[in-house]
Amino acid sequence: MMKLKLLFAFVGVIILQKSVSAQTSMLPDISQAYIDKLVAVAKANYPAVKANEHKIEEAKANVSKAGVSYLDALSLSYIYQPQGFLGITAAGSTTTSTSGSGGSYGTFNGIQLGVTLNIGTFIEKPFVVKAAKQELEIANDEQDEYLLTLTSNVKKRYYTYIQGIANLKLLSQANTDALEVLTAVKHKFEKGEETFENYNRAQLSLTTSYQEKILAESNLLIAKADLEELLGEKLEDVR
Repeated sequence: MMKLKLLFAFVGVIILQKSVSAQTSMLPDISQAYIDKLVAVAKANYPAVKANEHKIEEAKANVSKAGVSYLDALSLSYIYQPQGFLGITAAGSTTTSTSGSGGSYGTFNGIQLGVTLNIGTFIEKPFVVKAAKQELEIANDEQDEYLLTLTSNVKKRYYTYIQGIANLKLLSQANTDALEVLTAVKHKFEKGEETFENYNRAQLSLTTSYQEKILAESNLLIAKADLEELLGEKLEDVR
């Protein structure tokens, strides 16, 4: 019985060594150049980035509108008074203009222009322009902050995806090793050199290994979907 335990321990060490040799680190699989491409694609496609860009354009338009709004404080009016009895104003009313006993007409004839400046409105405009510029700065700052967050999220999800690939490689090798162990134990069991208990244990070990691989495959697909959510396109399409 002691020899049998030592045998299983030895087999376990062999399986572990094979699995470790298959994938000792995920770092060689990480490409900084590819990460930069993923970040660029996410910045170009992610809806929130485009929404922030629209906010920036709107803020820029508001700054321009605020700049020309100084003209709102000015109002232009005119009065047209021909050489006759009636004077016609811009509002469409008529006036009769006479002067003195000799019946001479108004002192001013022709078109008369007037400019009115609303002091309150004029004083208010610098504050309106300043507020519009501040809104533009806020929009730019929010976009910069979001791009930093997006970049970080893309990297994290990419690392999780690479981790999933490495883990799946390990478990695939573990499946192969567990199958080899089961085959060896089964052969001995059929020759009467191994107990049913140990044969059953090898079968359960292989089943557990398969279950772990299936879970790893599921986690890898989820990690891929999470990354593609930020990219806005399939990972295979990013070259």
